[in-house]
Amino acid sequence: MERSTAILHGSMSEHLRRPRRACALLLALAVLLVAAGCAGGDSGGEAQGGASDLPGPLPGDVAFRDAPEDAAPAPDFSANLVDGTPVTASDLWDDRPVVLVFTASWCDRCADVHRRAAEVVEEHEGVALLGVVPGDDAEGAREYAQELGLGYPIAVGDERVWLDYAVREPPAVVLVAPPGKVLRGWPGGVEPPVLAERLDELFQKR
Repeated sequence: MERSTAILHGSMSEHLRRPRRACALLLALAVLLVAAGCAGGDSGGEAQGGASDLPGPLPGDVAFRDAPEDAAPAPDFSANLVDGTPVTASDLWDDRPVVLVFTASWCDRCADVHRRAAEVVEEHEGVALLGVVPGDDAEGAREYAQELGLGYPIAVGDERVWLDYAVREPPAVVLVAPPGKVLRGWPGGVEPPVLAERLDELFQKR
């Protein structure tokens, strides 16, 4: 009888321990998932520089002057953003100015040039900014976009894009006015007050 009682007691203890183990495992899993989310892991968030950073519709109270007729046409191009989303440049500059920043993850000065251009664009409602990295920099560009966290899209452009804009090396900034004319290019980057002045000239009062 004592042996039967011991066996029964052992069996009951084992059954009691199993739910506790299951709860412990579930609790540990929940902690890991929360930690991964807090650490910025793959928790379903949207990638920096991707589709979520594309500009929305132009605000109804914002309008821009067209570029001078004698301005050079801006070479159109299509490319994928760092999250794989396709983008066509002419869709952006059809109704608004676009600041193109030719940049690269391995370029020491590029992040600063890109950041300052973004700060100017942020102060000019409706203006778009598109970063363009070389085709062989796709992997580095994702980390670059994450570190900058600018909230503007970054595209991976092939060699033709860089050649069309006569950019030999980053950084470089190009201002395109609607409906697709190059107003100015700045090899090496542009000082914020200069870019701001050129953007101010494009706004049209309603």
